[in-house]
Amino acid sequence: MADFFFWFLILLFLMVVLAWPTWPYTFQRWPYTRGGGYRYAPSTAAAAVALFVLILFWIGIIAIAWPWAPATVIAN
Repeated sequence: MADFFFWFLILLFLMVVLAWPTWPYTFQRWPYTRGGGYRYAPSTAAAAVALFVLILFWIGIIAIAWPWAPATVIAN
């Protein structure tokens, strides 16, 4: 499952780069011809999902590591 999420994250980052509206092949395609903020929708959506996957991974690391963290000893 970890391999799947790794490659899914790589695919999302690739989509972020390739869906950017300043690439020459995106000028005549649907979301890019509307103008305004719509041009950034595909790239922003891919970036948001990639960030969500990273946040879930970080929360998972905390959930696994926190119960086994050594207890702090307060010296008097």
